[in-house]
Amino acid sequence: MCAASILARVSGFRDGRTMNLRTTLTQRQIQTLRLTPALRTSLSLLRMPAADLVTELHRAAAENPLIRLAEDAPDRSGGWVGADTLAAPDPLGERLRRQIALMPLDSAIAAIARFLTGDVDDHGYLDAEAAANVEAMGAAPEQAAAAIAALQSCEPAGVGARSLEECLALQLRERGFDEDEARAACARLDLLAERRLDELAALTGIGAAVLRAMADALPGLTPRPGDGIGDEPLPPVPEILVEDGPDGQFRVTLDRHTLPQAELDTDLVQGLGRGAAPMRESAQALIQALRFRERTLEAVARLILSCQHRFFSDGPEHLLPMTRAEMARALGLHPSTVGRALSGKALSFRGAVHPLSLFVSPALPTTGARGVTAFAAQRRIRRLIETEPPDGILSDAEIAELLQREGVDIARRTVAKYRQCLTIPSSFERRRRKGRSG
Repeated sequence: MCAASILARVSGFRDGRTMNLRTTLTQRQIQTLRLTPALRTSLSLLRMPAADLVTELHRAAAENPLIRLAEDAPDRSGGWVGADTLAAPDPLGERLRRQIALMPLDSAIAAIARFLTGDVDDHGYLDAEAAANVEAMGAAPEQAAAAIAALQSCEPAGVGARSLEECLALQLRERGFDEDEARAACARLDLLAERRLDELAALTGIGAAVLRAMADALPGLTPRPGDGIGDEPLPPVPEILVEDGPDGQFRVTLDRHTLPQAELDTDLVQGLGRGAAPMRESAQALIQALRFRERTLEAVARLILSCQHRFFSDGPEHLLPMTRAEMARALGLHPSTVGRALSGKALSFRGAVHPLSLFVSPALPTTGARGVTAFAAQRRIRRLIETEPPDGILSDAEIAELLQREGVDIARRTVAKYRQCLTIPSSFERRRRKGRSG
């Protein structure tokens, strides 16, 4: 929208000097939103995450008898629960599934690991019969073991354990102790807790200094690693599905089973006659706002799939920089409208849930033509550390140098910050851990 504005330019008003006023007429291109009541309703619903929108729709239907909600949540094996089951979330399980989705696992092992998250209780413990159960369902023993190992590598440390002893051993492993030694020591937890270290050393063959360090670390461990996870903010419910199509291409759709469908009760409208006019207008405004929300989310999702195709085809490290303003220009929408569409929304892809905000990230400084996001840099750091040999542990400075050779202008302290965000130990701790395992 073109807007002519008169700008008064003030100069020379400093330290009591004479104030000179120059009034000039300039013309600027300004995009603004004229908030009519209907648009205000549309933007309000657009901003709501799925769980909040479910609550709002039921509230509106309770107040307006002309609004009829059609619940449609069939059984979709392997899919997400419908809105009618949102009141019973599984925050720990979802947190684990999101971590598993980012691991470089064989697809069968990843599927088993995701399945096993359903057997993890609120305290973080895996059902002791979980391995036998998945083997009875057709998994090979080595697949079950690999899936449990993947689950036990998730945060918080100790999750996926089948006993207190295993839980504490996993936490000791996270602190840099050799896993086999930690399991052996925790198998006689009574001796370790009572610091009867000479007896424990004789039974396990572990050095006294290592056992002393384990005993010192024991009070700082938690017997219930899953406690408190439910108090954290829940991840968004994915309303967008990105799936592999039969032609090898990706397809994006809205999961219409996530929300109840709002309809106008036309029979009741006819029965009430003219007296129903205000309620009819209110119901129609709500339905139009929901359609606007669907169209906007679908447009945003298609743009993300188009611009971030390599993220889906080749992996998260190929996430490209994209700003909200760039998305707004591409869609012909106001930036604030795009912001509302991104807020609290997520998409589901191959079992992983990605918040839409992930795809809005500015570029890090690079020497190449294509920018790199902070998320992609973190993924690259993780990959470098995962593939480092025991005799070639990389320091933060060496990782920064490798990334700089790849065209990413990143400092050592930034690498250290990203490594800490990924909960990866320092090079000293990794060297000590791999030295013991070697």
